[in-house]
Order: sequence, then C-alpha cells, then structure tokens
Amino acid sequence: MTVQSFSHPSTHLLVFALVALPLLINPVVTLSFDDIYLQPKLWWVYGVVLPAAVTVIFGHGRLRHSTASWLLLALASWLIFSALVIHRDHFMWLGTADRADGVLMHLVYIVVAISGITWTKACGTIPVTLSFSRALAAGASLLALTNILQQWGFLGVPGEGAVQGVSATLFGGTLGNRGYMAGALALVLPLILWALSRCSPGQQKWLSAAVVLITWAWLGCWTRGAWLAGGISLVWLLVWDSLSRQKLVLRPLIVGMTLFAFTAALGPTEGRNLSISGEGDTQALGDSSGRSLLWISAIGGISQKPLTGWGPPALWRFMATQPSQVLMASNGLVNVQVIKRLQQTPEQPPGFLIRHTDGRKELLYLSINKVHNEYLDYALTFGVPASVLFLTVLIMGILQAKSDVTGISAGLLAYACYLFTWPEIIRFAPLAWLCMGIALASGTRAKWVKIRAQG
Repeated sequence: MTVQSFSHPSTHLLVFALVALPLLINPVVTLSFDDIYLQPKLWWVYGVVLPAAVTVIFGHGRLRHSTASWLLLALASWLIFSALVIHRDHFMWLGTADRADGVLMHLVYIVVAISGITWTKACGTIPVTLSFSRALAAGASLLALTNILQQWGFLGVPGEGAVQGVSATLFGGTLGNRGYMAGALALVLPLILWALSRCSPGQQKWLSAAVVLITWAWLGCWTRGAWLAGGISLVWLLVWDSLSRQKLVLRPLIVGMTLFAFTAALGPTEGRNLSISGEGDTQALGDSSGRSLLWISAIGGISQKPLTGWGPPALWRFMATQPSQVLMASNGLVNVQVIKRLQQTPEQPPGFLIRHTDGRKELLYLSINKVHNEYLDYALTFGVPASVLFLTVLIMGILQAKSDVTGISAGLLAYACYLFTWPEIIRFAPLAWLCMGIALASGTRAKWVKIRAQG
C-alpha cells in the first residue's frame, strides 16, 4: 500500500533537496576540507533547500499556526534580536567560515521545520512520514555505501592532505567526518525501520536492503556517541511500536550488524580509533576526547553571559577573556610554560608560544570552536533562552510523535542524544529539522488520502 502525500510540486523539490544534501561534495585538490565538504552543501542549502521550503509553506495555502510553530517563531525572533541588537557583526549572521552556522543558517532550519509542519497538516502525518522515509532510504543507502567502501579500503578520504577547515576522517564518506556520518545514519535508521513494516511487499525488499546498508555503515563509523544515540533510539522504537518487533524488521537489522562484525574481524584495520583501554593511537571507550574540558569552558562562559550569549565563535570569544594559565589548565596542559600569548582577535583561535618541561618550544592554537554539546553551545552562543526554546521543541516533537509515527520520534531521540557529544552541522541538520516539523504536527490526518494497491 502506498499513500499519496505530495499535494504540491514544491514538496518533491524539498524532499529531493534534503535527501541529496549529505551526498554533495566538490572533489577538488585544495588546502581546505571545507571547499570539498562544506561549501557545496552551503550553496545547496541557501539556493535550493530554502526556496523549496518557503514554497512548500505558501504553496499549501497559508502558514499553519500551532503552539509548535509559535515556539519556532519565538526562537527565530530571539536569534534575529540577538543579531540586530546584542551582537552586531557579520559573525553573528554567518558564523565562522568553517561552520557557517550563524543566525541565517538557524533561520533556514526553522523555515524547514515550519515547512514540515505545513506539509504534514495539509497531507496527514502517516502519509508524509512514509513518503519521506522512502526517499530517505534511497539517499541514505548511497550515503552508507561511501562509508562501506571506505571500511574495505576501496575509497580514500577526498581532500586528504588538506590543512584547513574541519578535518575529514576515514569512514566519513561524503559527510567528511565519521562522527557526522554516524549521526546522520543514526537519525534515519529508526525512521526507515518504522516504514518497513508499513509498505507494500515490493517496497519492503529494497527498504530491507537499505536497512542492511545503513546499519552496517552506522556501526562502521566507530563513533561512540552515535552508537549510543542510535542504540537508545532503536530501543525506543521497539518498545513503543509493536510492528517494528516483527522478524521482517529485525532481520535486516541483524544482517547489517553481522556484516559490520565480519568487516571488523576480517577487513582492513586502518582508521579504527577505539579500544578498551586506549592502546597506541586509539581512544579508550570511556575517554571524553577532550569534550569534558570544552564543556567546563562553556559552563564558565554561560555563567558570565547567560541571557545574551557571546555570539559566534562563542568558545573563542570567551577564551579571549581568560588568563593564559587558566586556558592551559582548562585544556589539560598543566606542565607547560606560556612564553607569549599571540595577538589574536576574539574571532580567531587563541594562540600561544609555550615551553615544555624538556625545554622544547612550540606554537599552540586552541583551534576547536564548537562545544561538542549543542545544548551548551546554543546557550553559550545565543543565550540560555535560545537553548531552552530549542530543547523544548525537540522534546515536544519526540513526545508528540511517539504514538502516531514512532519512527520519527525515535529518529529525533537519536538526534537529541547525538547532540550531547557532537555539534549540529549543516551537512545533515536540515534533515533533522524537517523530521522535527513533521513530529510537531503529528496526529494530523489528511483532509483527503488516496490509497491504492501497488506492488
């Protein structure tokens, strides 16, 4: 059975634009990873995703008001007020060059979410979710294949050797970073599993193949935060959706896990970064990878400017106000002497000339500009009100969709857990915000639903 849910041509364009977004790269020889992974997606978001989302909103007749849409508009209003009144510079609007996640990008996210609300209210929650799930299955399968090829050594890292921007890693595929790849796949996997038991037999075959590939790639990212996020979301799906406990759904999930185990046992070991106790160059399973130090810095910054935030790049702006030795200690560098602090603007990474205990001198830059906890990052950058509004709409979406479209609820839960240890990035965030919009409008039934048998 399939349900007709595209009531306006712009909906086709929006779904295509979002599904294609994670796959876009510019495979050139360059010094900056961002030229390969970020810039093509940035142009695509502003040039295709945003116009399509706006057309969906107005193409369905009128803006659909609800409590959720008012909360989203409140978040947008706070961000615009912050950019116009509190932090009046281009970084506030555009963000740093390697992130491009200023107010403008967050406004795009909000528009995408509102388009999801509008589309769902016009066509019904279940028809919209099934249509979006099938499209996601096709796109996410291609995305997963880039990771699987890297697992077996058939595909390298595009741009390897570049020295600027957000570093690309093995198993990141077209998303560049393994953590981003794992987060995207953790988001879409429960949604596709939910749809699997609700489609025609013909569609179930290729959706099952998609689940196998996505599960294999999700685990093959070797990313602890995304493993945990995806695992929690799968438990949530199995607990609240009885249809997802069928063999039809569990079988491809188990096959994907088996293929990952086979690859882990017999495939190449290059790029594997985890071990139980952190032997060699690997990370221990319980190691925070420096995140706890970032979180402590963020909490210090939030306590100083809880209402207004610091504006992007918030972490660097806060660090610019801290004494050198405090920064060294907060970053775990206790056995070094700061010879000189380099003259940097607050929008640049703090730099130091340091001397180690053995007398060796080194130039050190604290180059990470995101907190790697999106809830703290919202508060540090835009103020606690922005963080509270974001968390509110996210939780509201998870809870509202739990009964009608548990797959969307589980996917958002995976995203919410993922954001505890990773930043929100434009390379796939618009997918999550459309899911949020659909979830916030869940329970809506179409005014008309045409159902026809289809093999």
